[in-house]
Formats: sequence, C-alpha cells, structure tokens
Amino acid sequence: MLATLTMLAFAHVLADFVLQSRAMVARKHRRVVLLRHTAIVGASAFVALAAWTPGALIAVAVVTLAHAGIDAAKLALARRARHPFAALRLFGADQCAHLLSIGIVAALLPQAYAEGLWPAVLGSTAAQGLAAAAALVTGVIAATRVGDLMLAQLLAGIRHSRSAGSPGSAAGRAEDAGGADELRAGAWIGWLERGLVFLFVLLGEFNAIGFVIAAKSILRFEYARDPAKSELVIIGTLASFGWAVLTALATAAALDGLWPAGAG
Repeated sequence: MLATLTMLAFAHVLADFVLQSRAMVARKHRRVVLLRHTAIVGASAFVALAAWTPGALIAVAVVTLAHAGIDAAKLALARRARHPFAALRLFGADQCAHLLSIGIVAALLPQAYAEGLWPAVLGSTAAQGLAAAAALVTGVIAATRVGDLMLAQLLAGIRHSRSAGSPGSAAGRAEDAGGADELRAGAWIGWLERGLVFLFVLLGEFNAIGFVIAAKSILRFEYARDPAKSELVIIGTLASFGWAVLTALATAAALDGLWPAGAG
C-alpha cells in the first residue's frame, strides 16, 4: 500500500505543482484548461504506476476523476470567497481532499503499483528504490514549491486583513505594493531555507537548523524596528520552518517504510 500511496502522491505533486503553470491556474475556470489539467493528472498517475492491469488502471481512473471533481468544486467555491484568508483555506481544503482521495484509492487497491510494469521491468528491489526516490522528490517539492504557495497566501491574507480597514489609503496601497515586491524577493530565500531545513532533518542534523535561523535573523535585522514588518517576518519564518520540518519528517517516515536501513 505504501508504494502505491507514494507513487500516486508523487504523480499528484508533479501534476499540480510542476506541470501546472501559473497561466493554467489563472484560466482553470475555462473548461478546456480544466480538462487539460485533468489529462495531465491522469497521465502522471498512469506513468507513476506504469498501469497496465485492471486494478492499476482503475486506480488511475478514480484518482483522475476525483481530482477533476475536487478542482471543479474549488473553482465554484472560489467565486463566492471574500475572506482575506479564503485563498489559503481553499488551497488547504483542496490539497487535503486530493490526498484523502489518493489515500482511499491506495487503501482499496494497495497492489496497484506492484501490479504495474515497473516491478516487472526493473525487478522488485529496483522498483522499491524507485518508489523511495519518488518519496524523496515528493518531499522536496512539498517543502519548497508547496511551502512557497502556502506562505504567499498566508502573508497576503495578513496584509489584506490589515489594509481592509483603510482601503482608500494611499499609504495602504503603497504598503501592499511594497509587500508584493518583498514576497517575490523573499521567495528565493524561502525556497533555500526550507530546502536546507528539509535536508538537515533528513540527515538528523537538527542542531544545524539553528544556523539557518541565525542567518535569516541577521538578514532580517533591519525590520526589527518596524513592528508590522517584524511580525510578518516572525510569522513567515515560523510557518516556513515548521512546514519544512513536517514535510521532512513525513518523507523520512515514508523512506523508512519503503527502503528500511540495511535494505538492498
């Protein structure tokens, strides 16, 4: 079951966060774009499982149809969303629903990956190693790309809620514009810091995370005298590090299950 779950999760993050461009996300309300994204989801799951038996093909079909239904529901809810944190809430609910559907399919069809072509072509040991590699890549994408999207939506929601009281203020508009620039500039730092934290947790070097925190504190020291910006920095840092640690721990657990110490 774990190998099937891992490969379907890998296919999901690949389709949603690597093969789906920002333009596709912005135009997903168009039926043709949604259908194109659904086809990418199906193709990713098909290749990940190397599906050719009825059970594996059913797993691909169910995951693909569930993904399309969840995305359609999210689009419908997004049209009525007005809360400052609506984007973050919808994103979280959307991803939880996708992972739940993948988990259900993996529980009902646990041998979908074992029945695919990868074990037949590569052999069981190499196929298990392939699943472990997929778990590692999934964790990296989750820690960096997914974390980037979540933090951007979190900080944008905070900024929006702060400026909601004075929407006509020129100072408020200037702060929003500056905040957007900071979010774009900080994205690269965020990717790097989460990548390092993810690596240190996998290696068991938790003490090294302290050096990353110290380095960021020095870089962000200029905001110490600005309470509003310092609060954003603290919230963003805690959320970023916390997310990286969680994804690394989940990845480590998957790797232990797929490729235990001493295997091979």
